Amino acid sequence: MDFTQRTEMLLGKEALEKLAKSTVAVFGLGGVGGACFEALVRMGIGTIHVIDADAFNESNLNRQILSTRENLGRLKVDVAEERARSINPEAKIIKHPLFYLPENASQIPFDAFDFVIDAIDTVSAKVGIIQTCHRFGIPMVSCLGCGNRLDPSKLIRTDLFKTQGDPLAKVLRKKCRELGIDALPVVCSTEEPIKPQFKVESDSPTRRDVPGSASFVPPAAGYLLAYEAVRRLLEIA
Repeated sequence: MDFTQRTEMLLGKEALEKLAKSTVAVFGLGGVGGACFEALVRMGIGTIHVIDADAFNESNLNRQILSTRENLGRLKVDVAEERARSINPEAKIIKHPLFYLPENASQIPFDAFDFVIDAIDTVSAKVGIIQTCHRFGIPMVSCLGCGNRLDPSKLIRTDLFKTQGDPLAKVLRKKCRELGIDALPVVCSTEEPIKPQFKVESDSPTRRDVPGSASFVPPAAGYLLAYEAVRRLLEIA
């Protein structure tokens, strides 16, 4: 029995053949991106580019599906490749162990992508991905804020310009308007952010405070991103 048989029952052989010939890029392999990546592998996507410079640490264990104690200290792209091989040995995983920013966009082969998934936090990087995909006509989906949320049932797929109450969305809308972009598929939470009971300072130069998180919301958002990619690749209404 082929591992895609149950999926073929839903979509048909021709659809699976198309997914096997597709190339998808996943920017970010954290709580959202890691779950998205694994879902894409299990759907039979043939080629997946993974872009992330981070290594796993203990704080990732509460929500990141690729994170285990055995993987602490290892690069996320290496763990992702290993995980993919254990599921679908025929999947081609192309690793880019770098912290994506507009300045190093030339290191990423955007022209090879059939679909792009943005699962990163840095605003400048998100805007750079959006701008590049818009310029080359590459379909994409972007994930908005999942931190300080607890209820996965409040996640939705919508357009950036229809979102409300998400600070990240507000910033992205402004940037997109400046770039002449008037539509962008996103996954976001409609849940009011929970105020953390205490603060943890970030060691990242791009974030001041660490948001609270649970095992529910980031992976659920990742699965919605993966669904959006497959839906668009197969032109499912």
